[in-house]
Amino acid sequence: MARTALLVAAAIVIVSVALVMLLRPTAHYPVARIAAPDGVALSFLQEQVQSEADCQAANRRVTEAMLANCKECSLAESRCASEAPKELAASTAGAEDMIAAKGLRIVIAAPPEAAHALCRTLAAGIAATDATARCLPAAN
Repeated sequence: MARTALLVAAAIVIVSVALVMLLRPTAHYPVARIAAPDGVALSFLQEQVQSEADCQAANRRVTEAMLANCKECSLAESRCASEAPKELAASTAGAEDMIAAKGLRIVIAAPPEAAHALCRTLAAGIAATDATARCLPAAN
């Protein structure tokens, strides 16, 4: 009798853990990287969304807008990360210049002078629709 009760209790625990794992909301972080001329790369790191479809749509909006405005650019990466990229949470730039806006970080990989100019230009353009947009120069 005790053994049966123990097996039933173990089964309940296993089923409970499995249900928690299956029903836990899954986060998707849209991440896209655009390759531009002269070795410049722009990494777009967006806020989390709840579904894979929303993630893919967010990446598509960003990449289509960028590629429409830069004919020499190409899509280098588009994915839905299951964990927040470390750059997404950063409130200050690291080794590269970064644009911070509501729900969006753009990391600019380029030679320093070009990165600084591009950062200021893009931040000013984004600020027209998002007053929180700002350029965070690389920490040197």
